[in-house]
Amino acid sequence: MFAEALLFAAAGILLGVITGLIPGLHPNTVFVILLSFPLLYQINYIYALVFIVSLSVTNTFTDFIPSILLGAPEPSTELSVLPGHSMLLSGRGYEALFLTVLGGVGVTALAASMLPILFYIIPLLYSLVAPYMPAILSIIAVWMVLSSRRKPAAALSFLLSGLLGVVSLSSLPSNASLFPALTGLFGISGLIIGAGRSAALPKQNTEAGEMQTYKKAVLVGWFSGLFSGLLPGIGSSQAGVISARLFGSSRKEFLVSLGGINTSNIFFTLVALYAIGKTRSGAAAALSQIIERATAGEIFLIVSSALLSCFVSALLTLKTGKTLIKRAENANYRKLSLFVVAFLVFMVLFFSGAAGILVMLVATTIGIFTILSGARRVSMMGYFMLPTILYFTGGFLML
Repeated sequence: MFAEALLFAAAGILLGVITGLIPGLHPNTVFVILLSFPLLYQINYIYALVFIVSLSVTNTFTDFIPSILLGAPEPSTELSVLPGHSMLLSGRGYEALFLTVLGGVGVTALAASMLPILFYIIPLLYSLVAPYMPAILSIIAVWMVLSSRRKPAAALSFLLSGLLGVVSLSSLPSNASLFPALTGLFGISGLIIGAGRSAALPKQNTEAGEMQTYKKAVLVGWFSGLFSGLLPGIGSSQAGVISARLFGSSRKEFLVSLGGINTSNIFFTLVALYAIGKTRSGAAAALSQIIERATAGEIFLIVSSALLSCFVSALLTLKTGKTLIKRAENANYRKLSLFVVAFLVFMVLFFSGAAGILVMLVATTIGIFTILSGARRVSMMGYFMLPTILYFTGGFLML
């Protein structure tokens, strides 16, 4: 049984690397496909648990590679494009990747060590914040706009992206809304602007940079992962930005925290699934289709699989990232950016069809406006937040 579990863990890690490196290929897509096969339910569910957790954890590490190298975001890395990609343009792309991996390992270890306590903390916290969910999300939205130096532009960016979210999420399936929107808002818009500014990447330093202690960043990542695991509409990136502003984090600390949030969020969403019955991630939703209630032994297995996947995928991410970043310095960045734009358009067309292309075009226009206006791109998280606020206040159902 142990050998078979390791085999399924290895398969999950391998597929997690693949889904992380290919923009647009998200673990949720894999889960939907696998859950449609009756054969999956004939496999010992223990192996299915190991596979799903290993794939999910590995993906949280490797999906930073395309976001830093290509500016191609996933739903949990969209805001890492800003500091990570800018470090790449200054010759420190590998250092940016190393910081996200450091955060992922550090916060995962902390989250795993505190897991027994979380089963008591999360239900208590959720019962306290659930009645005030719309007010909390609204305060965060207003704060995001008012903290921007370009308040009118930030407000318009939040409103436009929010309206796009309301329309697309309420009228289109997720494959034709989420990926196309994020690709346009945070990927293609930045690539188009960037392609007009630089023809080549600078020589990349493939060292990790000066080693520092990032205790505060790890703690912020843990706290933010818990925060995003509880609140719908607040993803890893949004929680990272909010915490960075509250605790005064530097760019490097932000990347450490975001790497930690992205990975630890898997732990928190799994705990949320079994503690309060809420699915806050694709992995949790997939697990809920396989097992209704986990025993102590199954939870131990899930945590063990996550820890194993964490350390193995951290090494794989650093090795793969170093190779790709080193090769990218010899490429024409303008041509590379345009190639990635063309690739992303193809992926949107392949996964989302004509409706996805329309959503992507609207999102790209909003993204370009936000960048050129000088507003922070975090304001475009209105795409998630406005529909969520309307949903909890009943407005979304009336549209």
